[in-house]
Amino acid sequence: MKNRIIFAAAFVLLGLLVILAPTVIFPVCESEMKMACFFTKKAEIGIGLLIAAIGVVSFFLKNKDIRIGLSIAQFLNAALVLALPLKLTGLCKKSDMACRVKTLPALIVLSVLLAVTAAAEIFVLAKSEQE
Repeated sequence: MKNRIIFAAAFVLLGLLVILAPTVIFPVCESEMKMACFFTKKAEIGIGLLIAAIGVVSFFLKNKDIRIGLSIAQFLNAALVLALPLKLTGLCKKSDMACRVKTLPALIVLSVLLAVTAAAEIFVLAKSEQE
């Protein structure tokens, strides 16, 4: 039970950080024109909400197989958090823009943390299932 609460809280926290990183903590470029980083910000908000929602759902579930499935989904969400600014929607072209200097490194770190957390929960659940 303790593991369930810890991992669920970690997923909710990481989801909130994915939402806050491009909006409040390390905001993307502010411009009258809607540049690529604007659309990345909107997509990251959606992914962050999904990550937090899966964290809340996993808090209430006790079935280990379902929680492993949700952790796999979180691992894939981590890949999506990383792919959005790097390949899918992109960021501004200039390397000195705020979205490249601040937002991108923050999203990379959050993506790695989310992937490691999801992999750790999969490992813990799979190991406890074998016992």
